[in-house]
Amino acid sequence: MTAATTRSGASPTAFVTLPDALNADVQEWYRWFHRHPELSYEEFGTTARIREILESHGVEILESGLRTGVVAIVRGASAKPVIALRGDIDGLPITENTGLDYASDNTGVMHGCGHDFNLTVALGAAILLNERRASLPGTVKIIFQPAEEGRATAERPTGSVQVLNTGVLDDVEAFFGTHDAAGPVGSILIREGGITGAVDKFQVAIHGKGAHAAEPEDGIDPITVLTNVVQGLQAVIGRNLDPCHPRVLSVTHIEAGNSWNVIPQDAFFEGTVRTTEPQDRVLAKKRAIAIINNTAAAYGATADVSWFFGSPSVFNDAGWTRIGREVIAEQGLHADDDHPQLGGEDFSYYLDRKPGLFVHIGAGETGAAHGPTFRPNPAAIGYGIRFLTAIAQKALNELR
Repeated sequence: MTAATTRSGASPTAFVTLPDALNADVQEWYRWFHRHPELSYEEFGTTARIREILESHGVEILESGLRTGVVAIVRGASAKPVIALRGDIDGLPITENTGLDYASDNTGVMHGCGHDFNLTVALGAAILLNERRASLPGTVKIIFQPAEEGRATAERPTGSVQVLNTGVLDDVEAFFGTHDAAGPVGSILIREGGITGAVDKFQVAIHGKGAHAAEPEDGIDPITVLTNVVQGLQAVIGRNLDPCHPRVLSVTHIEAGNSWNVIPQDAFFEGTVRTTEPQDRVLAKKRAIAIINNTAAAYGATADVSWFFGSPSVFNDAGWTRIGREVIAEQGLHADDDHPQLGGEDFSYYLDRKPGLFVHIGAGETGAAHGPTFRPNPAAIGYGIRFLTAIAQKALNELR
């Protein structure tokens, strides 16, 4: 059952409170995770600490085969439906400069994107849901996912793909995730449709004919071809795609020649395209390749184009977005409209599998993400826990 067929007019979700004792524990856990960041697929200490906390609260852990990361389960009064919640756990190769008394103890590594925040939200929700399991009309799996930040390759996929590949989530009907963001504490930033960029990469080799720089008529200058292609590619963004949709095409690396008086035979460039709408992603590739090949042919050159589809856009289902807004209102939280941004987020792979919702938790003036001074306000963690717990309960009731 997808969100499009969930029941309308369902009873409001009971108000979720965070007990003072649990809130104190949550703050302590967050500080520990912030002090002990670990890079993608190296989150061994983080994984051990998550397991320790879950086991101390009686939360069952599934055998997933993951080297790092954890998948926990809360079994309610019935086996189905099954939903999943996700918090990512890895840090970044950044030297922290926040001045916090709980700053990173791991030199050169910090939680510069707030995954310590996200995993703590998921921990709190897992514990609250486990305490309420007798009243849950279904099953909740909680994913503590490794390697959201890691550079993905075929041999070393991004963390969400690795978790999905274990098969432990094959029965999940809807996915829900949160991430900290700049915004008022107590606010939930929510939006239907695409909210992050699909991450696509292109590499282009232009093949011309080398010649002496003083005798260009004897050659085919690949640099001239390259510069015209680079300019022409901006027509994809400005003239081919819907101007109301977020999108960008950036050429980020160019190489050609090795001497001041020689026209080289070949030139190379690469870059990225980011789109939020699936149809724009397909059209951008089609038009870009046509411009590259036709421009090269116009100069008598040829081009070899390699196009790599990375993570898709996080695309929030309309029905689950509506339900998310209901939960925000029922919990006395404040809904703000989220703004699409074109960075990548591998939660998208879960939503490629099944529909769901990804929201941002307002965490104050955080500073620039992926920067050395990034510091979300930990007072916002409780609001994230309340939202994630409440939407899990509501989702189970909607799907049963």
